[in-house]
Amino acid sequence: MIKKKRKIKKHYTIAVTSDYSVDKTKFYRSRFNILRLSVWTMILVLILGVGLIVFELYEVNKMESKLAVLRGIIAEQDELIDTLGAEKAELSAQNQILNNTVAMAVMEREKEEEEFALKHIPSGFPLTGSAAIRDISVMDEPEEELAGYFNYDVGDRYNAGGSKAVEENPITVFEMSTVSDVVATADGRVVSITDDEIFTRCIKIDHGNGYVTIYRNNSDPKVTVGDEVVRGAILFIGGEDNVYLGYQITYNDEYMDPMDVIDIEG
Repeated sequence: MIKKKRKIKKHYTIAVTSDYSVDKTKFYRSRFNILRLSVWTMILVLILGVGLIVFELYEVNKMESKLAVLRGIIAEQDELIDTLGAEKAELSAQNQILNNTVAMAVMEREKEEEEFALKHIPSGFPLTGSAAIRDISVMDEPEEELAGYFNYDVGDRYNAGGSKAVEENPITVFEMSTVSDVVATADGRVVSITDDEIFTRCIKIDHGNGYVTIYRNNSDPKVTVGDEVVRGAILFIGGEDNVYLGYQITYNDEYMDPMDVIDIEG
């Protein structure tokens, strides 16, 4: 019978000594298996490694989640920026249209105001037909040499007492054809109709801008006080016994030469 060889277990003794006394040396005896220790060490290292890997994967996954959220926020911000950009472009276009509309309205208003102002400036011709201008400075000729009812010294009559001095109150006397009528030279309102010692009747029109026109004629007026008239409105009817018009203009209560205002070509 063969005896089994007894496996000798190894023991390890650890001694702890002191430099001062040998008696104080302590011995610790332990018995362990190197292979088993190595295996457990490897298992422990493996567990730690797997744990680290799992932890890293967890952190990476969490980071990816955060990045996904951030990417979503960035995408929303980009979409919002695009929307705001489109709205800004639309508002800019609407603003441009509004500016153009306002500019056109301002131009139209200015044009209307200019047309209104021009309509109220007495630059029109006071007759519908042709006429000759009488030089009243030489109307002191013998009475028999003057035509029609206008046979007197107009210059002296308008200088009488100085209140109607020709130099101070300029007047243009037109000798018109029998087919002509006296008309308003601008838009305005009839403010007075009075008798005239030379021309029989006198109409005054206020044009609302400082200008007042005065029409002196030997006929019955075709307008009444308070009437709103436009340029070209008939004031007196011409005829064989009515061929003279005395025309005057004042601006801010100062008389001015009518020929300085009348637009002959217009």
